[in-house]
Amino acid sequence: MKAALYVVIGFARGRERRRGGWHRLAEQGFATRRLAEEHAARLLARGRTDGVILARQEIRPDPEEPVILARLGELPAELAEG
Repeated sequence: MKAALYVVIGFARGRERRRGGWHRLAEQGFATRRLAEEHAARLLARGRTDGVILARQEIRPDPEEPVILARLGELPAELAEG
């Protein structure tokens, strides 16, 4: 069985006029997909973020690119589709 880390990355739209655009929030890692999905749902429900990306990163000596599992909410255009 391969070890994996499930990562939630939040994005928030700038609220102030002079600081428009998107802000990437701190990544948070979880041991299971279920915990990561629950955290992502809480971030969106509480209005702390406008959108999130849920990804899986294999834990190995030669890491590969993370696998995007879900895109939820509103995201910057360059990340909305993959």
